Amino acid sequence: MNKLLGPLLVGLSLAASLPTTASSRALPVAFSDGVELIANIPDEITATGARLVGDYFYVTSGDGLSIYDVSEPTEPTLTGTLELFHDPYYVQEDLDTNGRIAVIGIGTSQTVSDTLLVIDVSDKSAPEIVGKLARSIDHTLTCVLRCRYVYADEGDVIDLRVPSAPRVVGSWNEDLMTQGTHDVTEVGPGLVVTSSNPMYLLDARRDPANPKVLAQAELPGELGDSIYAHGNQWPRRAKDSILLLGGEKVGPCSKSANAALYTYDVSRWRSAGIATEVDSFHLDNGSPTDGNAAYNTNCAHWFDDHPDFRDGGLVTMAWYEHGTRILEVDSQGQITEKGFFLPLDGSAWASYWIADDIVYTVDYNRGIDVLRVMDT
Repeated sequence: MNKLLGPLLVGLSLAASLPTTASSRALPVAFSDGVELIANIPDEITATGARLVGDYFYVTSGDGLSIYDVSEPTEPTLTGTLELFHDPYYVQEDLDTNGRIAVIGIGTSQTVSDTLLVIDVSDKSAPEIVGKLARSIDHTLTCVLRCRYVYADEGDVIDLRVPSAPRVVGSWNEDLMTQGTHDVTEVGPGLVVTSSNPMYLLDARRDPANPKVLAQAELPGELGDSIYAHGNQWPRRAKDSILLLGGEKVGPCSKSANAALYTYDVSRWRSAGIATEVDSFHLDNGSPTDGNAAYNTNCAHWFDDHPDFRDGGLVTMAWYEHGTRILEVDSQGQITEKGFFLPLDGSAWASYWIADDIVYTVDYNRGIDVLRVMDT
């Protein structure tokens, strides 16, 4: 901590009040009205990704897998851990699980994980590895059809119907012209949207090893460069009229198509293609007293739509040194900022709605920040 700053709690409104927060770490933070820091869990240093299933929150970090009981969202309780020995830098970002098995890619390289692990998480106090697949699995793994299959971002389709014996059975991107695929998302049962350019809507319901292309969309980008599709969500299990797409970029956040959250109109995807871009939201560097980071190593990362998102609503998004941003999407897809939480020592990698007014942010430097978002 910068000792010249000391513990800094800044409520960035016209009022000069300083909200009271509870935290296990007296670290400098800035936050807007309507966002409150409830607690910090510092154990999960190098925390990178998580998944909420029912009352349990599954977290990956450089130490391995941790499982928290979040039936009381403001008081998460650690129930079990599993140590995984791998390069702390390369950790599974987009952890996926159905609450019975989880899939994690591990490795010793910053660019490639070399083993897929199938982990039995049915006993929340004692997760254990039950299956392995030794091959190159790049970056993200996504459960499809209740984790009976896994889609790897580079194209492999892995059969997990026998968790102890995972096997590659196909390729979801065979014969597809994909560029820069970072992730795929099962937006509905057997319906998958690829974070790639072009972006594809795939139907895996009949033949998961060889999914059918239902629609696609080119991502031309803005501000002189093309969009790097980092992650996507289609709220309400692909029934919403708005699709969300997030980017990622190394370096300054402004002046790049990659460093943004996008909204797409998908109300007519059957006749007009998967998506038409509506709006984008960018951040600029500046002063923490104005709610901006003074510098960035990276910008824009994982996000999550509110449980009540319906043709618009709230989105929480992790933005590295820009912390957690609470955004509001209106019924036309226009994006405005509603609030933020900005720890001056943070590197926010992912953010999740745990309840209507509770957000967990997984931070590579800080662990897990438990936030309350008021007036939701």
